[in-house]
This record gives sequence, C-alpha cells and structure tokens, in this order.
Amino acid sequence: MKKISVLLIAMLLVTSLFAGCSSPAQTEKEAPEKASEESFDWPNKPFEIVVPFNAGGDTDFHARTYAKYLEPILGTPVVVVNVAGANGSGGTILVRDSKPDGYSGLFFHDSMLMNKVVGVTDFAHEALDVAATGIMDNSYILAVNTKSPYKTLDDLIGYGKANPGKLTYASSVGGYTYYVGRQIEELTGADFNIVDAGGGTDRNAALLAQKIDINVNPYGVMKPYIDSGDFRVLAVFSEERSGLFSDVPTAKEQGYDLIAQRAYFLSFPKGTDERIIKKVSDAMEQVSKMPEYAEDIATAYCVEPDYMNTADTKAYLDNAMKEFEAASEMILGE
Repeated sequence: MKKISVLLIAMLLVTSLFAGCSSPAQTEKEAPEKASEESFDWPNKPFEIVVPFNAGGDTDFHARTYAKYLEPILGTPVVVVNVAGANGSGGTILVRDSKPDGYSGLFFHDSMLMNKVVGVTDFAHEALDVAATGIMDNSYILAVNTKSPYKTLDDLIGYGKANPGKLTYASSVGGYTYYVGRQIEELTGADFNIVDAGGGTDRNAALLAQKIDINVNPYGVMKPYIDSGDFRVLAVFSEERSGLFSDVPTAKEQGYDLIAQRAYFLSFPKGTDERIIKKVSDAMEQVSKMPEYAEDIATAYCVEPDYMNTADTKAYLDNAMKEFEAASEMILGE
C-alpha cells in the first residue's frame, strides 16, 4: 500500500509540474490572438458605399435601402455616394484604387464583368475583394408600348425574323441588357437594330414616345409605366413566373429558353482585412432576413432578397465571367 501511495504522489507531482509548464505557454499563445481581436474596432467612422451610376436608378435604390438597414447593425453611418461614368467603370476604378481600410465599398452588378468583355475596362471582380450578394434580380422582362401591334413574344420574334433590322431594341451598349438582346437574336434568329438609348429612365422615355420598339429591364424599372397601362410586358426571363407579377409568362414557357439575372454585390479594394469582409457579409445576411427589408424591395422593384456569402458570390461571378467570355464574339458582333 505504501509503494502504491508513493507512486500516486509521484504521478500527481509530475502531472502538476507539466500542467504548470503548459499553462504559461498556452497563455502566451492565446494572448496575441486576444489582443488582435481587441484591436479590431472596425468600423469607427462612416462607411462609404459607391454606386457607379446616377441617383434614382435601381442600383442606387438597392444600395440606399441596404445602407439604411446596415447602419444599426454596423453601428456607424453608411453613406451612399454616386460616381457615374462609362457604364459604371468610373466608380469601380475609384473604389479599386482606394485605400483598403474597409471604409470604401462598391455596390455593383454583372455589368462590371460585361465592361471587361467589351473592353471598357481591363479588369472585373478579380481586381477587388468581394464581400457578398444581397439581391439576385431575376425580374428581367421584355416590354413594348401598348400601342404597338405585338401582343405576344411570338408576334415580336416573328416580325423580327421577317424584317431584319426594323425593330429597335434599346440598351446601354456593353451593359447587361445589350447581352440579353444579343442572346435573343442568337436563340430566335430575329435581327434587331440594337441602339444605345442610355439608362433605364432614358429607355423608358424612349419607349413611351415610341422612339424604340423593345425595352428589356428589371420589372421594377418599368413598373410605373406597366401600372399606368403604357407598357405591355411580353415575357419575364426567369425559370418560373414571379410571385410578385404572376400574370407575366416566362419566355421559357413560350418556347424560348432564355434566363436573365443580375447579382447586386458589395466589394472592397484588394487587400481589405478579411475580418471586415466577413463582418459586412454577415451584416448583409442579417438584412436579407428582415421582413421589412423584403417588403421595401418588393414594393419598389418587385424583387426578393437572395443572399450569397463571399465564397458563393465569387463562384457566381467567376462562372458568369466564363459565360460572357465564351459569348464574346456574339456580344461584340464579330
């Protein structure tokens, strides 16, 4: 019994010694991590979101709505600044070249990629640090003036095939709607006169005045004219009918397998602290789950929240870039 007791005491002493040796080492290892976390105090001043278009459009609306809900989560003012020019490339370059301190972000969409394909820029999302996507807008519709003779998508496509170049399709050349127009031509054999008619507001005015024949844009951009009866919607380019305007048939159900969608995402200058990226991404996820936020964007633009985290947003943009590059000859008309 004495031998066993002596052995137990010896073992306890050894254990105590090892425990005493390991504790300071663990403390030293954990201390820098704790200090690092304590030193991370972003944000401690206003956070600026750059919208690369003029105020009043859908991108501007979505950015400002996000800013309103992000402010209380981040605990700092979120200020939206409009920097228009060259289909969004002006604001994009401004943010790309900004200090990567987390106080300058860019709210943009797939047109950033199209700018690279058509040569407006020599870079796209890979030149920035992507945070997350807040909205996937799959409400793209094709509309005509209600005074036009086209009642269905078949009517329009039939005329476009029989009369090459006679139907004027409005777009921002190099923008996403330009790509959609080229896709319609490629898929159906129709031949449009695709013209640069400016932004959404300008294109709405042109269709209202019957200076153009076809306008493709998200539903919300044309909603006031649809509600007033001035525009007739022939199709929505989504997999299924929208629950927010269920009377509009999809192009797919009419025999034209074409899907159009656009991700609105937030990004930062390259080299931004990963903790900032994660904090913003997590905040965007919180916003996407708010019923009041969903109501705001549904009422104004007939879209729904569709959050994608950093990894998923990067994957989406990478795949979209490959799709656009593969279709570059069609896009550029070569």
